[in-house]
Amino acid sequence: MTYNLGAVGFGHWFNRLYVGLMKSNEFRLAKIAGVSDVKGKMDRLRMVGLEEKDYYRIDEGKPIPEDFYEGLDVVHISDPNEFHAEQTIESLRRGKFTITEKTWGVNREEFSRVVDFIKSNRLESRAYLHLHYLHKQLTMQLESLLTRYTDTYGKVTAVSSTFFEVESDEDIRRKRWLFSQRSGGLFMDWIHPFEIMIVGARANMARLDDARLFVVNSDYDTENPTGIEARLSMAGKFFAENATGVIRVAKGSPRGAAAVRFYFSSGSYLDLEYLHSEFEFRSAERGRWTLYKMDRPIESGNPIGLNTSDLFIKEIVNLCRGGSAGLTTEEATTLFEPQWRYMEIAKGKELVGSKPEVESFIDRGIGLER
Repeated sequence: MTYNLGAVGFGHWFNRLYVGLMKSNEFRLAKIAGVSDVKGKMDRLRMVGLEEKDYYRIDEGKPIPEDFYEGLDVVHISDPNEFHAEQTIESLRRGKFTITEKTWGVNREEFSRVVDFIKSNRLESRAYLHLHYLHKQLTMQLESLLTRYTDTYGKVTAVSSTFFEVESDEDIRRKRWLFSQRSGGLFMDWIHPFEIMIVGARANMARLDDARLFVVNSDYDTENPTGIEARLSMAGKFFAENATGVIRVAKGSPRGAAAVRFYFSSGSYLDLEYLHSEFEFRSAERGRWTLYKMDRPIESGNPIGLNTSDLFIKEIVNLCRGGSAGLTTEEATTLFEPQWRYMEIAKGKELVGSKPEVESFIDRGIGLER
């Protein structure tokens, strides 16, 4: 059976979905919905095999046109986060398998409203929250790595994660809403460290204790943070008592990084080096892990397997065939709890913009300091 898919949003996240769609015989891209005029979309529409009649304009402040849903089996929602709650509920209400990127809501109330709608209408088998670091091979293999190394080198005493993105045309295009609380801000955009810690490393607690907010790139935004350093308390089967965590994320950074370090009680540590999805799509590389003892690498490996888009498509196929796929509503609620806590902590905090302090923040992140 071939499933008709309609995409709400024709940008950043659609492109990553489309990588897997091109290889699949299970789906037919049938329609696109977006807020901009179709005239600027014609070349891209033709590239994906669609015509002007297949594009549905969403008027500002209005719901997706009703005609968009006709004949669709699956709806993929990847426009700005501020629209996700209503669009997810509307799509599910119409009986569609609904794939929502990143988040079901931009605050606790919105997110809970979508979860309550899903549970009260028994739609768990039709709602899928897509968080792509769950499909990174390093994340998927992390539990086995920690099982192996904590037996030899002791429990995890600290986790340090750094995800710094250098300036890009894509982020410049999206900066008007990307950092705004209307879309959840930078911390929402970089929810991925919690996917690694909670799902990959099986932490049963990743409580956010404090956060510092930085102006890393003033060309992006000066009212909302473009860099964040968050401190956490950690617990779980692989974690020592009083384990801690630090998450550093930034956009428009002078130096890029995508790495996580797990410090063991013996003094050894395990590094995970993640790759950008677009690089994975063009190669067989899926990142690298390295174990260090006395600051010297002693073991390393490069995971192999499907890329994130291919795994994503497999999950959607499984969902459409009646199987379980993705996070449960309870798991999703747990994973997003630190985001809501961050929004409470960040209220009224001043942005740190002095050059020495921003440079020190970048240095700490590049060094994966505890």
